[in-house]
Amino acid sequence: MTRLTSDDVEALRAALPQVERQFREVCGLGLLGLALRAAGVRAEEWAAAPRRAAAVPISTGEGVIPGFCECVVAVLRHLGVDAWVTGLADVRGLQEAVDAGADAVFVADDHRFIAVGLATRRCADDDPATADGYVEALAAAAGGLEGREVLLLGLGPVGTAAARRLLAHGARVLVVEPDEERRAAALAAQPALRPVSLAEGLSRCRLVFDATPAAGIIDAGDVDAGAVAAVPGVPSGFTAAAQEKLGPRHLHEPLAVGVAVMAVRALVPAAR
Repeated sequence: MTRLTSDDVEALRAALPQVERQFREVCGLGLLGLALRAAGVRAEEWAAAPRRAAAVPISTGEGVIPGFCECVVAVLRHLGVDAWVTGLADVRGLQEAVDAGADAVFVADDHRFIAVGLATRRCADDDPATADGYVEALAAAAGGLEGREVLLLGLGPVGTAAARRLLAHGARVLVVEPDEERRAAALAAQPALRPVSLAEGLSRCRLVFDATPAAGIIDAGDVDAGAVAAVPGVPSGFTAAAQEKLGPRHLHEPLAVGVAVMAVRALVPAAR
C-alpha cells in the first residue's frame, strides 16, 4: 500500500468535488456509480443498506497519517454515508466505533487498509477495491474493453488485481513488470497476460493502467491525445507534460475510488 503524506490527503480532500466532475466527464459515472459497478451492487441495494461508518486511527508502525481518517470520512460522506473519525485510536477506537453503532469500520496500518462490515460480516481490502474501481473507470471511458489492448504497468497487489479484472472484461492485457520473479508468478497464475517492453506497449495501446510507483516514465510524446490513463497510485508514471496532453483522461486519485468500492462491499450484504 502506498503510504500517503499529510499533504497528499489534505490535497485529496480539497479536490474531491473536482474528482467527481472529472470521472463523470470522462467515464459518465461518479464515484458511487463506479463503486456500485465494481461491486456488482444495484443502486436500490445501496439505498436500502444501513450506512454508518467509523474511521479508526491506528498508531502502530509508522503511526497515524495526519488527516488520513478525516479524508476517508469526507469520501464516505460524499457517498451518503453517516461517517465519523473515532476520538480514540487502536483497539479503544474499535470499541468506540462498535459502541456508537457503526455498521463498518475503516482501519489502516503500514501494510493493509481495510473496511470491515460489522453487520454484513464482509471485509473489503483497498488494493483489489482500487484496482476494480479503476478498471471499471477505464472500461466506461473506453466504451468497453472486449478485445481491446490495455497496457498494464506493474504487477504488485493492485496491478495483479487489475489484471484479473481486465481479463474478465475481455481485454488483451500487455504487461510491463521488470521484476522477473513477480512477472513469472503473475504469468503462472494468469497465462493470458502478455509481457512487453514499455516502448512496445505504449506504441500499441491507447488504454493504460499505471500500477507502478515509478515516476515520470511516460512523456507527452509517448501517448496519443485521445489515450486514457487510469493511475491509482502516487506518484503518477506520466510526466507533467504527458498529464497536460491527456487532460481529464489522466484519471489519478489514489484514495477516493478505493474507499468508495470498499464502502459498498463492506456495507451491502452479499447476494444469497
